[in-house]
Amino acid sequence: MKSVPMFDAGQASFRESDPPYARKKPVFDDIDELFRQQRTLRDRLLGHRQLTSGRELAAEMLLYLDDPQACWEVLTKWLLTRTRAQRVDVGFGTSSEANYRPKFERVRDGCGMRSVIGLAMDTQDSAISIVWASERAVKFSDIERDGRLCPHTRASLLVAGTRSKVAVALRDGPREVGLLCCDATLEAGAWTDSECWMIDTVAREVVGPVFAGLHRLHLINLDENDFSVPALECLGASALTPAEQRVSQLVVAGLSYKEIARQLARSPSTIDHQLRSIRRKLGVSSTAKLIHELMSVARDTAVPRQLVEPSLTPRMPLTVNQSAGASRFTT
Repeated sequence: MKSVPMFDAGQASFRESDPPYARKKPVFDDIDELFRQQRTLRDRLLGHRQLTSGRELAAEMLLYLDDPQACWEVLTKWLLTRTRAQRVDVGFGTSSEANYRPKFERVRDGCGMRSVIGLAMDTQDSAISIVWASERAVKFSDIERDGRLCPHTRASLLVAGTRSKVAVALRDGPREVGLLCCDATLEAGAWTDSECWMIDTVAREVVGPVFAGLHRLHLINLDENDFSVPALECLGASALTPAEQRVSQLVVAGLSYKEIARQLARSPSTIDHQLRSIRRKLGVSSTAKLIHELMSVARDTAVPRQLVEPSLTPRMPLTVNQSAGASRFTT
């Protein structure tokens, strides 16, 4: 099995609790179907040692099959810990749609990369078409000079701080599910074949099937681009999680704890916990002050829906064992 560099998450304290994805009440009522999907995927992914890589990732993602947000958090943190990626983003979609839009991202703190959430990318762009058509991960070593990118997509990525990228189409068998992208600045260094192999393998063997399972549970409509919700811009505050952003909006709208809980299909205690977290991040002592603070910064703009990750310093040198099979990746 190919070795990969490990970026030690223990050297930094994550802004979310560890783990940062507390269990939540399912947003659907068919618990039997949830358990059936979990059993099916567990047998498929973990039975008989089917996976080449990412067994622990698969096991953890399956624990959160009722919560797409938590699945995304598990995935993006796992990849940031094991690759030099400085932003990991993922989104649902198919090659037949006019545009692809990232739905969730995680960014390392201090890397200078901007959010790409909601950025519309033309699926007819030759580079994006190549990713959809490829059965393996596609590496873009130099965004600025890569001739496969159209000017508009190139400019959008450069503005977001992306200088190199590994992208892979997510599938469950022949069925398209979405895209997974790992981006980096020039300072992060060149992508190794071992990293590309790992990203490609977990995307094909783990992420595609799990995300397809989410869709089968009717948590995601692949034909809609409005799963992510806009959030209020919180000036001078640590980035709120997407769930906290949504709660903030409903607080400003005047909803009570119970009304927010009912609308988001969460327990009142979960909403109370999220509000305490929001107050802590904004540095306010009460919900009344929180409402005042949020109202003062609400200007019909949305904070990037991202989780900011502290910089992770490699404990070991960024050297890997190259393999002949790695040459299959598209560059």
